[in-house]
Amino acid sequence: MLAVVLSILAILPAVAATLLEHVAAPMRLTERHHAHHDTYVVPPDFMRSLVVAMLVMGCTGVLLGIFCVLGLFDSTPELVLAFVDGFVATMFVSWVALCRYKISLFEDRAVQTPFIGRDAFFFYSDVVAMDWSGIRRKSGYRDLNVHLNDGRDVRIYGVTDIEQVLLHIDRFDVLAPLTDDVSLDAPQQAR
Repeated sequence: MLAVVLSILAILPAVAATLLEHVAAPMRLTERHHAHHDTYVVPPDFMRSLVVAMLVMGCTGVLLGIFCVLGLFDSTPELVLAFVDGFVATMFVSWVALCRYKISLFEDRAVQTPFIGRDAFFFYSDVVAMDWSGIRRKSGYRDLNVHLNDGRDVRIYGVTDIEQVLLHIDRFDVLAPLTDDVSLDAPQQAR
């Protein structure tokens, strides 16, 4: 009975994510241009690859669980499915968090919806420094740290179109140069 429950849990998040991704596919664009603002989100191809990974892993787990029941593997189906469920659940939580992330750029301000937590609002005129941190993404950029005059810091993740964000913020006077010797632990401080 436990193996059946674990099998369902291995497939359920992947199927839910697949259905949600299919429904949202026509509306999910990397960037949207509206009359009064532009919005940038995580690229849909990356999101779909997470869904495919969940589906493949869930189906593989169920298949390996069946092989365990038939005696083809020297393991219990509960052990195999528990491992697969952990992977699928982690991927599902990651997918949900990434679906939430976006940055909306208005004429004089930005609104960032982070993976977890409240939206961060800031005016471009309040930016006192911007610097790079983290590893270089496929886009060629690292994460952009925006330091505000009230002491708050907003991190814009490199998974979105940082180039367009920089052009919209238009505060190159406070941007630290992008170098290859940035430490992963401590971001550059340009203050």
